[in-house]
Amino acid sequence: MVMRAAVFHEEGKPLSLEEVPYPERKEGEVILKVRAAGLCHGDVHLVLGEWSGDLQISPPVILGHEIVGDVVEGGKKFKDGDRVILYSSIGCGKCKYCLSGKPQFCERVSVVGVQRNGGFAEYVSVPEDYLFKVDGDPIHLAPLADAGITAYSAVKGIKRGDSVAVIGTGAVAMIASQMLKSNGADVIMGGRNPSKLAKAEEMGIPTVMMKRKDNMNMSQTLFSYSQKKFDYVLDFVGSQSTLQDSMWLLSREGELRIVGEFGGYLNVPEQLIVLRGLKVKGVLYGSFEDMNGIIKSYQEGKFNTMPVPYKLEEINDAINDLIEDKIIGRAVITPSSD
Repeated sequence: MVMRAAVFHEEGKPLSLEEVPYPERKEGEVILKVRAAGLCHGDVHLVLGEWSGDLQISPPVILGHEIVGDVVEGGKKFKDGDRVILYSSIGCGKCKYCLSGKPQFCERVSVVGVQRNGGFAEYVSVPEDYLFKVDGDPIHLAPLADAGITAYSAVKGIKRGDSVAVIGTGAVAMIASQMLKSNGADVIMGGRNPSKLAKAEEMGIPTVMMKRKDNMNMSQTLFSYSQKKFDYVLDFVGSQSTLQDSMWLLSREGELRIVGEFGGYLNVPEQLIVLRGLKVKGVLYGSFEDMNGIIKSYQEGKFNTMPVPYKLEEINDAINDLIEDKIIGRAVITPSSD
């Protein structure tokens, strides 16, 4: 038995649309019919070879870690027909991180769609213990599996009335900004894509256009517009231009949370950190608790996942559109024809 899939063979090359063997189901796993799989910037980093040497991956492999599917071969917890969402970071199950519900930090973590075959295919076999039951349109649900849980983790602990600068206009930043606004935070978004900023404004989120100028980095632009410092700066880009001087935007005891992974460096005078009591936190995905939290927040209508659907055969078009910054929201691949 075979299925259709988009296979990653070589860095810098388009994904290959192929017929591949139906997945082998291992002990503790269930088979999902993939209904929707979000396209993440992480997938693009892998395709372009931008994480070469930083992340272990052995092509050929099927990418796609943001998965919603229907169970077709159930196990002990889920029966055939159940709609589920995947927590994609599969841990060893024994270390302190796994035991505390944070397998994304496990030293032996194996990510679905990176180290093992993922969701850019009609079917996928995944560990049953990493699934959460969901209801609704899979195209709208799929972004919760990464963009959503990451956004939830990024805004955790931010309270009503806190001032927050969001840097970036991608899917994770959009979801996080909506959640912040819904929770009563004083949020402002800075970015370089006028179409995405216009969409944020439509949702009631104030924005700042950060133009590409050699003598003006993003932090300086935000401060010159707002004329204030922030309790939190959430960087969903993580490039040199966004990280440069970003901690100068913080109020006393403020916190910089870095989510994006575009290869920037953080150079901070130690006295700035000590005398102002500043904090820096890296945000990697989220915990099992965060997955439950983001599903609940979505059900409560606190945000729109803003999906942009593409068929499996259009996946390379979706990748190019993401590279060219044309997608407002989250590209979502639909492998199944029915």
